[in-house]
Amino acid sequence: MPTKPDLPTTRTPPPACPRRGGRGAWLSVCLIGNLLLPGCAQEPVPGQEARRVLAEARETGAIRTVVVGNPFGMDPARRDALVSEAMAEGVPGLEVRFTTYPDQAGAPEPHLVVVLNPAGDLPPPAACRAPETVRTAPASETLRVLAAFCQGDQVIDAVREEERVAGPTDHNFQRLLWRTAAALFPDDYWDNYGFGILPRGIDLGIGGSFGF
Repeated sequence: MPTKPDLPTTRTPPPACPRRGGRGAWLSVCLIGNLLLPGCAQEPVPGQEARRVLAEARETGAIRTVVVGNPFGMDPARRDALVSEAMAEGVPGLEVRFTTYPDQAGAPEPHLVVVLNPAGDLPPPAACRAPETVRTAPASETLRVLAAFCQGDQVIDAVREEERVAGPTDHNFQRLLWRTAAALFPDDYWDNYGFGILPRGIDLGIGGSFGF
C-alpha cells in the first residue's frame, strides 16, 4: 500500500515579527500586532462550505457518488470501488463513505461527481447537472480529474487535479484521488480548535502551546 503524501496546506503563515526585549515581549508585540491587522482574523478558506456540508451529510450515511469516465478500461464496478474508497481515504480528519449505489446512500443529496479525464475544459455545473452527458477522453500520459460536490444541480465546490498515471494499478492513481479529496474537502482544524481570534497561521488551539 502506498503511504499518503504530505498534502499542501491552505494555512497562511503569520507575518514576521522581530524579537525585541526577550521572548515575552516578542510574543506580546506579535500577538497585538496581528490582532490589529484588518481582516486577518477570519480569512475565507477554499472548500470550507463543501467540508461543512459533507460533515453534516455523513451523519445520515454514505454520500451518493457518480464516477464518469473509464480511461483505463477497468471493470466499472472495480473502478467505482477504487474511486469511492480513495476519495473517502483522502478526506483529512473526517470519517466518510462514498457509494456509487444510490440505494446505499444516506440521502440523494448532496452528491459527489468524479470525472476521470474530462474532454476539454468541462465546467463544473455541467457535471452536477447532467453527468451522464459529460464527454471524457481516453488514457494519456497525464490523468486529469474533476471532482464536483453538488446540491442538486448546484455546485457547492469543485476542484481539478492531474498527475502522471501509467494505469489503474499505478499508485499515483490512488495518490491523485487522495489529493483531489483533500483539496475539495480541506482540513478545518483551525476552525474547530483555534480560538478564531488570531490569524490562522498563529491561532492557538485548546491545550496547545507556543514553542520557542
